[in-house]
Amino acid sequence: MDIVRALAAAYVKRRVPAPSESLEMMPEANANSKVAKIMLVGSDHKQILEKRLKAAGCQVLKVNDNKAAIDHARHECLDTTVLVSSGSLINVAETIFNLRDLNGSMEIIILVDRLGRHSSRFLRQLIEHPISGTRILTRRQLQRLLHTSTPSSPPGGPF
Repeated sequence: MDIVRALAAAYVKRRVPAPSESLEMMPEANANSKVAKIMLVGSDHKQILEKRLKAAGCQVLKVNDNKAAIDHARHECLDTTVLVSSGSLINVAETIFNLRDLNGSMEIIILVDRLGRHSSRFLRQLIEHPISGTRILTRRQLQRLLHTSTPSSPPGGPF
């Protein structure tokens, strides 16, 4: 489940049916009744990402290190993992491969400081050799995606 569909589901859950309509009459409520369960791995100073994900209607599980992330992925069903990149490419790649082995359908987003010409060697290697089933985003790009799928605009579209 991608994050936009999860946010759409959260939007539908917040919708209050009119007195004449029941939840059974709201097909989108039945189809999208699941709230996204997102694991946030790494440092999130001042809990900004955590607060924005929760405001978007997602259930957030925060872990501080890769080992704890793998442990939680073993015991819980997660839709998305947001991995704040810090450290070496080997550590990040190892974490991604372990998470992918535990849950092949889980979306994995790697958050980086910036993209562009002046990127770190770590990021250049990750872009040149992408890991299947992962996305590389900056914090700002993720926040824009969360902002554009809020109830003020219709959610949807490809993530």
